Amino acid sequence: MKSSLVLLDPRFDEKIWGSEHLEPWFESSGRKIGEVCFPDPEGDNLPLLVKFIFTTESLSVQVHPDDAYARAKGARGGKTEMWYVLRAEPGARIGAGFSRALSRKQLRAAAESGEIGSLLGWWPAREGQVWFLPPGTVHALGAGLVVCEIQVNNQITYRLFDFGRGRQLHLDDAVAVADTGPYPGPS
Repeated sequence: MKSSLVLLDPRFDEKIWGSEHLEPWFESSGRKIGEVCFPDPEGDNLPLLVKFIFTTESLSVQVHPDDAYARAKGARGGKTEMWYVLRAEPGARIGAGFSRALSRKQLRAAAESGEIGSLLGWWPAREGQVWFLPPGTVHALGAGLVVCEIQVNNQITYRLFDFGRGRQLHLDDAVAVADTGPYPGPS
């Protein structure tokens, strides 16, 4: 079996919730960078994608489908993520799962009303934590974090709530794939 080295160049993506302070991992440019990705230079041939995520505001409340659901919708596959917390400012939090079990009807109503943000299970974030987020885990990163995300190399995401930013929501799909119970916490 022949293998070859693939060099990955970082891509700096500006985000409204991003940070101007990327040190010590990258040189800051004065722009609000939310993600530094290391994409496959030849397309989506690599099975994993590595990102550094920098937050100054909460990210959207979202969920990813499993392979079966994603393929039924015409996508290549589902998505699993893992976060490693590199930096957490005092008070930084990670939302994963819910503080109590919800019905799908309650989940949809909470997403529509904005109450979903207060129903998430919010956990104190600390440097060195590892968070495994299998498909179906409803999640959000809070402000004041730097995490290294390792994920399946696709961008299939269903957004439930976006803190008033006006981006498209995907309520039907999100509610269909969401695990509506509590999350066990960091690994």
